[in-house]
Amino acid sequence: MQTAIIDPAKFDDITFVHSLKPKKKNIALFDKVVIPTKEMKACRETLEIACSSCHKTRKDLLICAKCKVAAYCSRECQKKNWPSHKLVCLDSKAAANLKLVNTFTANMFMESFLMATFALAFGLHKTMIVDRPLIARCDLAVDAADMSIIFNLISGKQTPDDYPDGVEGMVQIKSFIPLDSAVAIDARRRKIWEQARMKNHRLQSGPVGKNATALIDFHMEGTAQVVTTPLNIFDMLLEGTQCMANGVYIEHPGTGEEMHLPLLPTTSIGPINMHIRDDKKNQLKLRTHMPKEALYKYVGSNINRRHLQMLPTTKHAFRNGKETQMKMHW
Repeated sequence: MQTAIIDPAKFDDITFVHSLKPKKKNIALFDKVVIPTKEMKACRETLEIACSSCHKTRKDLLICAKCKVAAYCSRECQKKNWPSHKLVCLDSKAAANLKLVNTFTANMFMESFLMATFALAFGLHKTMIVDRPLIARCDLAVDAADMSIIFNLISGKQTPDDYPDGVEGMVQIKSFIPLDSAVAIDARRRKIWEQARMKNHRLQSGPVGKNATALIDFHMEGTAQVVTTPLNIFDMLLEGTQCMANGVYIEHPGTGEEMHLPLLPTTSIGPINMHIRDDKKNQLKLRTHMPKEALYKYVGSNINRRHLQMLPTTKHAFRNGKETQMKMHW
C-alpha cells in the first residue's frame, strides 16, 4: 500500500496510530468466522422482501431493472407504483443495490452485530421492548477496497483520472441512527414489522410479542430510495450485550493504571466493516465495481469527513518507538 499509517494521536507517552493494513491475526480470524458462501446464498434465498407497492413480504420479487433497488411482487404492482417511483429511479446512482443489501443481511455474522447494536441503542439488555417497532437508519456506501486509493485521492497525490476503469469497491456501514417509532413508522413499515413479528414468534418458538423485532431503514449512497428490512433479535444475543454495555477496562502499558472505556452502540459497527475489509477473495459477495465517477467523492468539497471516520483502519499503540499491546478485559 502506498499509504501505511494515518491519523497519529498521543496520550501521555503512548502514541496511537491508525494503519490501513490489517493485522495478520485479523486475516486469520476472518478465515475462522467467515460464513460459507453456500450457506449465505441459501439464507438469502429464504429472505422475504417487501413489495414497494403493496408492502406484502415474499420471496422472488421482481427487481427494477433501472435502479436495482425497488422490488415488486407483480407487474401490476410495478405499474401502479411507477408514477411515484420514476421520480427517484431515474436519478439513482447507488452502487449498493438491493442484491447487496440482501446479501449483507443474510450474513449471520454481521446480523449478530446488528442485533447487538440495536440492543445497546435501545437498552434491550435492561428492558425488553416488544410493544412497538424498534427502528433505526443505517447508511450504506461503497468505498474503494484498497483504502490507500482513498487517502491518496484525499491528499491530492492522485486523481480519479488515474483510475479510468474504476476500482474494486466494498460495502461499508457509515452510520447507525436510532429513530423514534412514533414518528418514523408509517403504514408500510408497520405492515413489514407485523409480518416479521409473526416470523420471530415461529423462529423462537415463543408467544407472539415475547421477543423484540426491529426494522432497519437502509439508506444507500447515491439514491433517495430506502430499503426497509426486518431484524428479529434473539434472546441468546442479549446476554452478550450486557457485557458490552458495561464497557471495557484497559491497562495503561506504562503506569499499569486501569482505565474504563464505555462502549457506544456504534462500537458494534466496526467489526462489520473490518470483516468486509478482510474479505480479500470476496467470499461475502459484498464487493462491487466503483466507476471512475464514484471516486470524486474523495476529492475536495465532496469529502464526507464523518464517513471517513467509519473506515475500518487498524489501531496500533507505540511506546518509546516500540509497539505495545494494550491489555483489555470486560
